[in-house]
Amino acid sequence: NTYAKMNMHSGQLLHEAPRIARRNCLHTLTWWQQVARKSTCRSIARAATIDSNATSSITSQQQSSTQQRVAFPFDEKFNFDGQLVDSERVVELLAPFMFEDRIQRIDEVVAQRTFSVLPVVEGLYDMGNLAAVCRTADAFGFGSVHCINSTAEKYKQSARTSAGADKWLNVTVWGPDGSNGPPPPNPNGISPTRECLSAVKAAGYQVVVTHLSKSSITIQEVDFSRPTAFVLGNERDGVSEEAVALADLCAIIPMAGFVESFNISVAAALVMYEAQQQRIRKFGRSGDLTPEQQRIVKAALMMRSVREGPTVIRELLNRPPQPWQGKQAQKRFF
Repeated sequence: NTYAKMNMHSGQLLHEAPRIARRNCLHTLTWWQQVARKSTCRSIARAATIDSNATSSITSQQQSSTQQRVAFPFDEKFNFDGQLVDSERVVELLAPFMFEDRIQRIDEVVAQRTFSVLPVVEGLYDMGNLAAVCRTADAFGFGSVHCINSTAEKYKQSARTSAGADKWLNVTVWGPDGSNGPPPPNPNGISPTRECLSAVKAAGYQVVVTHLSKSSITIQEVDFSRPTAFVLGNERDGVSEEAVALADLCAIIPMAGFVESFNISVAAALVMYEAQQQRIRKFGRSGDLTPEQQRIVKAALMMRSVREGPTVIRELLNRPPQPWQGKQAQKRFF
């Protein structure tokens, strides 16, 4: 592409364009700049809420059951200030704000996405390791990461290693989030570990913990063609006794040297690679989303690709179509 060196992973195509092409691109986005200027602090705050509720209305606000939230963390329609919008409409509204190559890349990613393999990290202290797990999950096509935090202690912050991968995943924290303080207490007094793993099992996943015991098998012996959640413990203590008790299987990564363990991020990468390769050998591909699920995930990723995507959609839904949008657009509004 002579107009831009496109960074397909960061989504900031405009920023990477050469100066002349960038000037041309900015000219075509004049209307969007006006929308952005009109966004007050209140609308930006609502956009942030949508990023966890409506790019993730998607993740929690619209979910009717915990099982659905675990198995496929998106609802059929997106909620924008009470307006329910289906995935096709979201794609249609945002397409003019994206390069065709970027949309094509999203299609390729979605075709390889699966939520049938679920990385679960328990009690991590170093956010750098969690970010690395997210990066690896995205690279192998796994769409969700779950984090179990049993205390209100803050994580050790780290700006490294994620490369923005968490932007493309659905990350669910069970228990206090470590940064904004603890959520309302669980009314049943259930620990975050039990709450998470019980929900995962209820959604049809087998639970595998990375733990050495007399009954442990190797990760190569785990059947990842089944919906599987694998649990990684923290850097110091490993998985908790409660997680081991709730697990269906304990698995280890075979080692041939003197060291006794892998770094958490390395262990996660090895397990995810094995899971992906098993699925490819058995099914011919690791991704397993239905066409409808692919459309929903595509819409969610497009919202995350366009700057303040939810704000753009709200503005478009609340204004009449422009002449350049054509008669078909006008028929939808009037």
